[in-house]
Amino acid sequence: MAALLRKGDAGRDAATARAWRYRRDLAPVLAAIAVEAGGTPEGIAASLTRRGVRKPRGGRVWTPPDVRRLLSRLAAETAS
Repeated sequence: MAALLRKGDAGRDAATARAWRYRRDLAPVLAAIAVEAGGTPEGIAASLTRRGVRKPRGGRVWTPPDVRRLLSRLAAETAS
């Protein structure tokens, strides 16, 4: 049986796909920065900000909670 589509599903699915691609493309950069910055969310956030890496919605300043969320989502995606 086909799943019923509701209004907004296509846009939500597209946003989810963009977010997944963003995390996938940023993963190698994060790995390199983690080695350089000692692996702490504070060090990674400072390095991402210093390098001018944009956040998913275009922000310029990374915070440790941003990095923790990103790393958590990457870990969940690679575990599944």
